[in-house]
Amino acid sequence: MSYIESSFVETQIEIRTRIQKEIPSFYEFALNSKSFNSFISNIEDDLKNKVSLSSQNNIHGQQQAISQMLLLLENEGNEFEDPNRNNQKFKSQPFFWLWQTINGENSFATSDFFDDMLDLIKRTYTSQNINTISGETLLSRMNEIPKAMDAEVLKARTESKQRVMKGLITIIENSKNVHKIYHFTDEQTIDEKLNTVSKWWNDYRFHLRYAIQNLEQLRLTTNNQLPEEVMRNFENGVKKGIPIFINPYFLSLVHIGPNGELSADDRTIRDYIFNSKDLVDTFGKIKAWEKEDIIEDGKPNAAGWLLPEGDSVHRRYPEVAIFIPEGRGRACAGLCVSCQRMYGFQKGSLNFDLEKMDKKADRSQQRHDIFNYFENDSHLRDILITGGDSFMNTDARLKTILDDFYNVALRKKQNSESISVDGRIAMFQRVRLGTRILAYLPQRVGDELVKILKEFKEKAVKLGIKQFVIQTHFETTMELTPEAIKTIELLRETGWIIVNQQVFTAASSRRSHSMQLRRELNKLGVLPYYTFAVKGFKENRENFTPLARVAQEVYEEKVYGKPQKDRSVEFHADPKNNHLLFKQIEEEEKLPFVATDRSLMNLPAVGKSLSYYQVGITMDGRRILSFEHDKFRNHSPVVHHSDRVIIVEAKSIACYLRQLQTMGENVSDYSGIYSYSNAETERRSEAFEYPKFDFNQTTNFNNCEVN
Repeated sequence: MSYIESSFVETQIEIRTRIQKEIPSFYEFALNSKSFNSFISNIEDDLKNKVSLSSQNNIHGQQQAISQMLLLLENEGNEFEDPNRNNQKFKSQPFFWLWQTINGENSFATSDFFDDMLDLIKRTYTSQNINTISGETLLSRMNEIPKAMDAEVLKARTESKQRVMKGLITIIENSKNVHKIYHFTDEQTIDEKLNTVSKWWNDYRFHLRYAIQNLEQLRLTTNNQLPEEVMRNFENGVKKGIPIFINPYFLSLVHIGPNGELSADDRTIRDYIFNSKDLVDTFGKIKAWEKEDIIEDGKPNAAGWLLPEGDSVHRRYPEVAIFIPEGRGRACAGLCVSCQRMYGFQKGSLNFDLEKMDKKADRSQQRHDIFNYFENDSHLRDILITGGDSFMNTDARLKTILDDFYNVALRKKQNSESISVDGRIAMFQRVRLGTRILAYLPQRVGDELVKILKEFKEKAVKLGIKQFVIQTHFETTMELTPEAIKTIELLRETGWIIVNQQVFTAASSRRSHSMQLRRELNKLGVLPYYTFAVKGFKENRENFTPLARVAQEVYEEKVYGKPQKDRSVEFHADPKNNHLLFKQIEEEEKLPFVATDRSLMNLPAVGKSLSYYQVGITMDGRRILSFEHDKFRNHSPVVHHSDRVIIVEAKSIACYLRQLQTMGENVSDYSGIYSYSNAETERRSEAFEYPKFDFNQTTNFNNCEVN
């Protein structure tokens, strides 16, 4: 049985016996109730009595469990739509399924469902404490997790690099078109060819030119030793239209043993580039997760924003616009299999045809409309230039994009200053560049790019832009290679702060892994910014981490890095020395790391949040969560007219725990995970707040339409 599967029938009698033995009072309620309605009535009366008793006795966890039981009772029989099952509608009726089982009927609920519900009932009807892992153990584990700079890892990756280079030699020799730079002479020996490729290895253009894009290249660069299941998912993915694009550098971070065995140490990296069966099965039917990303010309998006024609501007919040320029910046240095823009790859608006993309780089009228939109919008003060990946643009192209934005910011400032002091439009205060290049292909960053970023900041500061942010994306310390560290140190010299967004995949969610990543990023002066729950439906089930684990990480792990005093605003003052500021804060507050990030989910509606509570559960144990919007930031006026957001999770907690077991984790280390049936969004660190204007900004929206 795979970790995904759960038995429907085998545990029915065993479950009934478990309930009778472990929670006899609840068992008696069900068995002695003449009908389901009387069963519900008996439970409600008993729970209301327990509310006052548990408050008096202050039993750990019981009050929360009782509240959760009452909430599920309140929603018993409510109907929900499950996007993971082709929008199939179903009723969440956990107490009816329990009643059926206790009374000897087959409820068809799985063991995953019972694992979740019996944990809740046990916490409600017994006084047992939740035994959570200790802080000392978590901190000890953090030090034991392998890192890219460990001697053994460096040695293994030297071998992996040799494997990849040997495959590249064959690919280059078999190439129909001889490249003017990347070619060999007939006289070169294999050792000389390896030496030549090793020199090219430092040239990012070589990695893009010879990125792995088909099955034969993948076989050659992995010595045909990838496990059969991995290759099958790649093969079936190609048939479905999923592109392959893995640059040689990043592929060399995956260690493959002599018999094709894969190391658990780089599991997080593999899960980012190896297709899952769910993705392959679903590709072609993937829906846009964030509704505001569905854009129709002339119509407001789901957040109510009217946008320029085309798909270059995305927007959900009043202050910020996402700008995706045409050109090769719409590609990446690799395809992340849980990419938030997989919908775009499915449509073909994002792809890896760099030469074709270059031809679209300048569409004058569209660019004019976009810049005019930025200049005149009443609330925009933050621009995120991304893609794809902003650093996939050439140095010259990125300089043009930044120069264009400078001119937009200048005219916006002039527009604002031409308006009376009261009710002026916002000026730009923040510019961000979104990139995963630092992890995927750090060779891309060189002296010319550093110079461009430095010069842009020097002149943009004079316009009143105060925050310059490189927004990157490391998943694991196994990506903090010597090349990546060198690149981060280079970029620190630009005076831009570097912040990190970690996607909380199943592999990266293992105990202490995010703690370790925060600490190692701190040492390099990189601010942890967001820890994102994996979004999407069934296509991302493999990488999906239930929100209970996200909340558990916040309250049981991240908490050890929360300073008493928020000094994060100081990181904008001297970004070159942010690594020293992190060290100072850690020493002053005696912290193992400094957590400046918030844990959130991008909602399939408008905005991000981790403010949720559980309102139901499916027969196979997947939780149904109701979300409120983040109360710590401004929202589009649409939010004030919208309902709560309902999410049916992609997999059950029990399924997730079985998956962790396949990664070598001890499930007992996650004790208490079921108790996280609700959570609250964290307040933002001051580093990520906007500076205050020295004028009164207008409250009117000029590009928003609320129906």
